[in-house]
Amino acid sequence: MAKNNKKNGVVELWGHEFKKAGEGLDKSEVVSFVGELMEKHEALLKRAEHLSSLTKLAEKTIVEADNVAKQVQSEAEEQAKAEAKAILSEAEEQAQKLIEEKRAEALARVNREVEAIKDKAQQQAEAMLEEKTKEIQPELRNNIKRLYGELLTQLDSLKEQVVELEKELDQKLSQPPARTSTVEEPGKVDSEEPGKVDSEEPGKVNMEAGKVDNEFLELIRPANETDEAEPEWELEILPPIDLTQILDIINHLDSLAEVEQTELIPQMDKPTITVFLRQSIDLVDILRTLPQVASVTEDKTGGGEGKPRKAQIELSGKTVTQQSN
Repeated sequence: MAKNNKKNGVVELWGHEFKKAGEGLDKSEVVSFVGELMEKHEALLKRAEHLSSLTKLAEKTIVEADNVAKQVQSEAEEQAKAEAKAILSEAEEQAQKLIEEKRAEALARVNREVEAIKDKAQQQAEAMLEEKTKEIQPELRNNIKRLYGELLTQLDSLKEQVVELEKELDQKLSQPPARTSTVEEPGKVDSEEPGKVDSEEPGKVNMEAGKVDNEFLELIRPANETDEAEPEWELEILPPIDLTQILDIINHLDSLAEVEQTELIPQMDKPTITVFLRQSIDLVDILRTLPQVASVTEDKTGGGEGKPRKAQIELSGKTVTQQSN
């Protein structure tokens, strides 16, 4: 706004003094124009202040955004680490499970291979055993027959010794009492004398009294136990056992053309004779004709479907020599 000034040649406008020119501008127009400029200036100042406020707000927002971004990034990193750890843990579990499965498969495969090797070795061992058995069987049977003969010879010798001892005892018993003070009980011989037997009956030898070695009884059984063929008959000998009569029965059966072979399965209480036939015969009737056999009882429930027929034999207690007399 223009103010009057006492000073000549000077005009004060908007607090500023201006010198008057000779022919100056229109005062009102100048005042109007300058007023507009001042209004614009004030508007610009306000706008500048507003922009300054916006700038500060933007700067603050940027700082807060950076902080938020950093926090988000930190949280994202933590979450990523947790997820990665979970993924690694799951991967390790799956890997361990896969390793265990592969290990189990490998172990099962190895076990199968071991079993196959064991089976093959067992088959080879059985084949070798069977082959060796067949090789030694003839020699073994010859040895058995030789032992049969030796045993029969020893039994005959024992019989003679028993007869001699009985005669000697009879002579001593027939002497006066004064001379019988050193005589033993009838039927008993000093254990230190050779050829000791129990003279229950001449010619009858008990399995224990005859001192038949168990190893010899095992040799009596032929070495073909692994053969698949089943015997046609199983003859069980009932007590009392007389080895001499059993051997006589076996020798008689072996002499028959229909009999392929016999085996003696040694058992102290009830030995068993197994009989393999070339052709069918009525074995019970044949056994009943032997003097060594008192009776034969066939088990009707046995036999059939490839199973052997069974019978029980009761010995007579008589030898062939006694029968012929």
